[in-house]
Amino acid sequence: MLRVDVVLGLQWGDEGKGKVVDAIADRYAVVARFQGGPNAGHTLYHKGQKVVLHQVPSGIFHPEVLCLIGDGVVLDPEVLLEEIEGLRRLGLSPEARIFIGERAHLILPVHRWLENVSPEGEKIGTTKRGIGPAYADRYARRGLCVKAIEEADFERQVKALTAYHEARFPKHSPVKYSDTFWEGIALLRNLKRVATHEWLSNFSEVLAEGSQGTMLDIFAGTYPYVTSSHTTIAGVLSGLSVPPQAIREIYGVTKAYTTRVGEGPFPTEIEGEVAEWLQSRGQERGSTTGRLRRCGWLDLVALRYAVKINGVTCLALTKADVLCGLPEVKVRIDGPDTAPVYSTLPGWHSLTDPSFNHFLQFIEQELGVPVWGISTGPERRDWIERSIPAHKTS
Repeated sequence: MLRVDVVLGLQWGDEGKGKVVDAIADRYAVVARFQGGPNAGHTLYHKGQKVVLHQVPSGIFHPEVLCLIGDGVVLDPEVLLEEIEGLRRLGLSPEARIFIGERAHLILPVHRWLENVSPEGEKIGTTKRGIGPAYADRYARRGLCVKAIEEADFERQVKALTAYHEARFPKHSPVKYSDTFWEGIALLRNLKRVATHEWLSNFSEVLAEGSQGTMLDIFAGTYPYVTSSHTTIAGVLSGLSVPPQAIREIYGVTKAYTTRVGEGPFPTEIEGEVAEWLQSRGQERGSTTGRLRRCGWLDLVALRYAVKINGVTCLALTKADVLCGLPEVKVRIDGPDTAPVYSTLPGWHSLTDPSFNHFLQFIEQELGVPVWGISTGPERRDWIERSIPAHKTS
């Protein structure tokens, strides 16, 4: 029987989901991306080398694991081509283990063009990767899905959609389609394309990999400063076409503090020396855009909300090591966004410090969910599991 465990971000993305997926991927037959596009940047370390994956699932470095790019994803053929070529340079042969949901939609050059000629993306600080326009075309029922590449008139369909959008912005230069785009389409034609719901039914252990975070969900997030897809548990059901009964563990990932890239509300944001400390020690730059991340204290009000609506069963805590050396750590526990109420906890010098254990217990008590895993650094081996999920012992 199909069982799906899920790794979800509980903040505004950048929580370290890729690291968590990489740490546990070898326990599963399949790791599946279910939403988002190349605005996701999951940073992993393979044999000491930093690798950022934008579309390929983070299980790719486990040789026995199959990787699915699911139906809820918007896929950029050029980015996928670049990513697979990068994996080849690392000595991998990823094509044999990458599967594409035939209902995933394509990001075309016209979608990136739209973000440059339209002021809308600038207002909310998008990554300018064409994700929003691609999802907009999908919901307007004029987008092109992966299955369309099999059709004889695919190139005509691409040109027709491009002409439709160019007509809206006639003062701008026309869209250019590079050789790289068509090489990416050729790559897609050579990869295995599957009917997601049928293909997944062949496996019993699947790990669903989320991108972005709960507070960026198109419905549940801080609208309008959100992404264009369902980053919550709802996205798993629609993006992979799996039934609710298949969901088992829901691993919610949170940093020991909070970060946000781009515009939008951020109640616990801090400035000055501590913010600079976090940005420097935590290497807080967006893995996709390179933009410096805004930093703030851990927000338990937002986390309670994220835990509740996702049905989180256990937590994975990342970057607690970044806070080592601070004399005290603040945590938002209550109050409106305009006047957060904080609890001040003693800082810690290492993750074996009793003060850190007190911090963990405080989080667990406030959220009612156990801290199951702790990331202690960027490498796969920098990982501690404190408790075993319930289904493992039942």
